[in-house]
Amino acid sequence: MFDLAETGRLLKEAAKASPYRVGKIAEMMGISPRAIYVWFRGDSLPSIDNLFLYAEIVGKSVDELVAYKPMYENKKIA
Repeated sequence: MFDLAETGRLLKEAAKASPYRVGKIAEMMGISPRAIYVWFRGDSLPSIDNLFLYAEIVGKSVDELVAYKPMYENKKIA
């Protein structure tokens, strides 16, 4: 299960560390800056295609941008 708030934080930090402003990232992706800000707030996640493109633009791997909460924390699955 994805942790929307933490993923949003990771996406935002990656944008801050990149050489591009959000407007430029959005332009390069062919989407609106508003869509990216929605991701930052943790209101939604980018599509798989957009996630990979975003990662490429900001110089991160997808694994570095996505946080998840284990569904079965240390529980045995029968």
